[in-house]
Amino acid sequence: MLVLRLARLGAGITCRYSGQDMVELLERMGDRVAAPRQPAASPKRGAVVEAATALFLDAGYGAVSMDAIARRAGVSKRTVYKYFPGKEALFGAVMENVCARVIGTQTPAELTSGPLDRVLSEYGRRFLTLITSPQALAVFRVVTAEAVRFPELGQVFYRLGPQRCTSALAAYLGEQDRDGKLRIPDPQAAAAQFLAMVKGPVHMRLSLGVGPRPGKAGIEAVVESAVAVFLRGYAPRPAETTYTKER
Repeated sequence: MLVLRLARLGAGITCRYSGQDMVELLERMGDRVAAPRQPAASPKRGAVVEAATALFLDAGYGAVSMDAIARRAGVSKRTVYKYFPGKEALFGAVMENVCARVIGTQTPAELTSGPLDRVLSEYGRRFLTLITSPQALAVFRVVTAEAVRFPELGQVFYRLGPQRCTSALAAYLGEQDRDGKLRIPDPQAAAAQFLAMVKGPVHMRLSLGVGPRPGKAGIEAVVESAVAVFLRGYAPRPAETTYTKER
């Protein structure tokens, strides 16, 4: 079993994961929550991205060479460079691949339908379940450990992960504001606030390896609390209210 040694990267944490097992788990999880997968441009390109994903998660960005990726993928180094001009471009493809599966790309309206509180609850549950998974935490730790030396990697991860998720929720919240169901002058800020309330109690703790991951009931409790606070804070004025909570 390969070892993800973040201590080598300055994070001071050692976690054990099989790189190939991690890739398979990410893809199975992505099949349940992400948008439909797009076919790879070619089998060889797909093999390169999968090999790079496993190696980056096992050893980090700086410790992995293009030669190692070529060997893992079973292709020539020339083939790797045919699809990716450099390691940064390849890491971007890896993050697109992983983030789409870990974070998901569906909007709140696509995830569920019904009353506003149920939509937010379902989105929050899926978000928290995914970002607290061992695979998502491993990705987060690797990017955090490498971001100081390779700041562009943090930018890629943020754009393809948290920013994408926040923007999807912001679009939905903007619709609720226009429909008079909520009063939200800044949907982007409101979306960030909601997701911060959802992840805040547990994500940092788990990122540091402190305590067990919450079960279904624990996740439900965190999300329901965040939804209740959010809806009270952004409720329209009494005379404007069109939102009614249904159970």
